[in-house]
Amino acid sequence: MQRKQTAINRGNAKGESKKNVQAFAGFGLSPFLADDIFREPTKQNLDSSVIEYIPFSTLDYWRLDRLQAICNNSVTQSAIIQQTVNYFMGDGYYVVPRSSMNVLPSVRLAEAQKDVISIDAEISLNNWLMRLNPEGENIDEITVKTITDFKSFGNAFLELTRIQVGNTKVYYIRNLPITWCRPKKASENYYAPTHIGVNSEFESHYYTTPTAPIDLPIFPKFDDFGGGVEKSIIHLKNYEPTLMYWGIPDWVSAKIWAELEYRIPKFNQSKFENGFTPSAIISLFGSTNEEEAQQVVNAMKGCFTGTGNNSKMFIQALRDETSKADVQILNNNYDGEFTQLQKLSQESIISANRWTVALTGLKTAGSLGTNQQIRSEFDIVYNTVIRPLQRMFLGKFLNPVIQDANKFLGNNWNSIALDISKGMPVSFAGDIKIDQILTQDEQRAEIGFQPLSNQQTEEINDNTN
Repeated sequence: MQRKQTAINRGNAKGESKKNVQAFAGFGLSPFLADDIFREPTKQNLDSSVIEYIPFSTLDYWRLDRLQAICNNSVTQSAIIQQTVNYFMGDGYYVVPRSSMNVLPSVRLAEAQKDVISIDAEISLNNWLMRLNPEGENIDEITVKTITDFKSFGNAFLELTRIQVGNTKVYYIRNLPITWCRPKKASENYYAPTHIGVNSEFESHYYTTPTAPIDLPIFPKFDDFGGGVEKSIIHLKNYEPTLMYWGIPDWVSAKIWAELEYRIPKFNQSKFENGFTPSAIISLFGSTNEEEAQQVVNAMKGCFTGTGNNSKMFIQALRDETSKADVQILNNNYDGEFTQLQKLSQESIISANRWTVALTGLKTAGSLGTNQQIRSEFDIVYNTVIRPLQRMFLGKFLNPVIQDANKFLGNNWNSIALDISKGMPVSFAGDIKIDQILTQDEQRAEIGFQPLSNQQTEEINDNTN
């Protein structure tokens, strides 16, 4: 940080004295840019600094809390995050040949015949995925936590633990709170970090070096922690060209709009309590002491403010007109402006997330929002947002970890990889005419009725003819 002094000459032709204006400039940025830029210290500054663990955004140590407030309070952003997680999970995991995960199609084709997957291998893998840590979390629960973190903050951390006691071996996976983790400063001869510091004290953003941080090496390296325990960590991050240690959320361009969206109802909530802006100025005249005046003010507040006290009448019966109350109503009507602002906020949030209006549940004027439209828009979102996220998760985390666990546990998972089955938000059931694919008795069974007897069927056919 530095203090920059600017001299402004306000003199006229006669020559008045100059006035010095002090301006605080953080990292050479204009004040309005400090909240808009995600920046990390330079390599040169870090090498000469006592800081060991790099916080998320150097310019604003509370940036994670600000993002969390947006994710929790912006209706549109929160809904898109939850939908992203649900669409990501699809219809669940399924086993594929490991060769199908190769980058080049020619290699996938050449090695497809080599992968032989036995049912015993699938069963043992399924048993391991059903309980991945002492808390009893399965792969679905860990996936939901990881993708929620990644979509919300652009980062996610997963701790890997190998434990061997005698002939007993276990391999654990645990999702770590993002506020507990900070990349450790790279050594002088390296640019990229090799360890992640883990400590709950990082939740207090003013800490730069906690008392006892745990340094976990970045996967695939493991460090020995004694007692037959080895640990590693995976850091998934959304790439940002100017950052080395952290990623940022892919929706960050809508940060201001999402904050505006949740500030609009906060404004209205404050108006209900008459605490955000005054709605009236009331002057009461009379001979009262300070205590009596305060009692009048309290009585007025209790009668005319708060829920259920709107639109009441204020009546005075006076003998002397000079003692009448002076009431000035302040009309602040922002309804039209805020309605338009909310619409712009929703549109900007949807665009930044590369989402569509139909999938968010919002209505578009002049559009019926048919099932076919929803399916078409889902295909676009799936191919451009969901599937790339799945490939990153499977390629950077899950499938490499399965192979590492395979080697450590001594299982036969060499030919196994996992993929995620594509789900659909809307099925084709609504587009199908039931009487063309189901018999009359099958239709009755669907709604809980008994099948018709032959005589009843003949009677219905006769009446129809």
